[in-house]
Amino acid sequence: MNLTKVQLDKVTELAHLTIFPRLIAVAIEVDEIEFIDEINTPGTPARNAYFTGVLNQMVETRAAVIKSAQNGSNPAQSELLKFIEKQLYLINK
Repeated sequence: MNLTKVQLDKVTELAHLTIFPRLIAVAIEVDEIEFIDEINTPGTPARNAYFTGVLNQMVETRAAVIKSAQNGSNPAQSELLKFIEKQLYLINK
């Protein structure tokens, strides 16, 4: 699948907004099944664009949770502990 720079930028933008991959395919006017296959194939430009958007959203969200936790939010503190526990679990796996 050869996506244009404009399409790849749109993939990143929509993934950042947590839009489902099938809807992203519709938005960039490509076959849904081919797009899903492409983002499931390591090293493809579509996968890199998609996961760049996902990762950027994760980073922003976690930064906001950490800031809220540091400011005393009990729900944010609980969420932060879950992040840490999951990270430690994955390291020790």
